[in-house]
Amino acid sequence: MRTLMVAVVVALSPGIATSADSPPARYIDKGACPSECCTYGAWTAKADTVIRATPDRSAKVVGLLKAGASVDAITGEVHTSPARFVVNRPHAAYKPGDVLWVYTYLGEGHFKVWRNGVMHEEDLGFSPYGGSAGSRCENTEQCWGQLKTELKSSWWVKVRSKDGWEGWSDEPDHFGGKDACG
Repeated sequence: MRTLMVAVVVALSPGIATSADSPPARYIDKGACPSECCTYGAWTAKADTVIRATPDRSAKVVGLLKAGASVDAITGEVHTSPARFVVNRPHAAYKPGDVLWVYTYLGEGHFKVWRNGVMHEEDLGFSPYGGSAGSRCENTEQCWGQLKTELKSSWWVKVRSKDGWEGWSDEPDHFGGKDACG
């Protein structure tokens, strides 16, 4: 009986993947560049930055970029845990009470979301940079739902130094040149 009870609790816990239709507990969006004008290419380190062998905080350190160093930003990955978004008024194919699981921010209110076993892009009408915990909708006429849990993600960038060595950093704010809009 105890085993059955534990299985039921796990199945009902949000954010825990229990079947093919459940949202991934962790999503790695390879190649993602998470903002409106995000671009890879020529970047400059604005601060000393540790570079690791793989996109993992426990990975071996392969180098240290000094502030002012030029690098080639090759690609990136956004690692995200699901954030629960609940529809509060009818919108497109959604009705109040429907739940979407939010992942990568793509820019201008667009996110990758999981619903009914499928990952797709959706305009949720807000930016995670527009308010506390990324849940504030700046234009209430556009808001058709609300984040009920905080959006948690990390952006890993793969860079190549001028000396030719490559590695990963989860400190994209340490670099300039990633925003093509200025």
